[in-house]
Amino acid sequence: MCSSQHTRHFVAAWVAIAFLLSLGLCRTARAENEKSSAETTTVIIVVKESDTGAPVSQAAITLHFTQPGTAGRFGKSKHLAYSAKTDAQGRCKLLEINKGPITITVTASGHQSYGKDFLLEKDNQVFEVRLKKPQPLI
Repeated sequence: MCSSQHTRHFVAAWVAIAFLLSLGLCRTARAENEKSSAETTTVIIVVKESDTGAPVSQAAITLHFTQPGTAGRFGKSKHLAYSAKTDAQGRCKLLEINKGPITITVTASGHQSYGKDFLLEKDNQVFEVRLKKPQPLI
């Protein structure tokens, strides 16, 4: 009788271990699927002067977007912001940005600030920003 009870405990322990392992594998597979479902792309922002079309170098760009949640984060999304400056041609390239809604803000010395929401849906999408000179004081 003792060995029969011992065998039942042994089988129950193995069943529990197998269940926990399969649960862990399912969670890992789900996390991998969620991770791959967040498509990323490159964003190119070109900043020019509104009146002349001349490139604006050293313009400060901030890009805000949301990274979808994963199983490891309990499904919560994460808000991210990247900052960069434009080069001499008024261009800025940001890598691995999640597709979806983004907000671009641009500031540059001697120009009005700019901010706008966009939908990032294409690969290597280019956004052109035209900055205006400040209005004269009366």
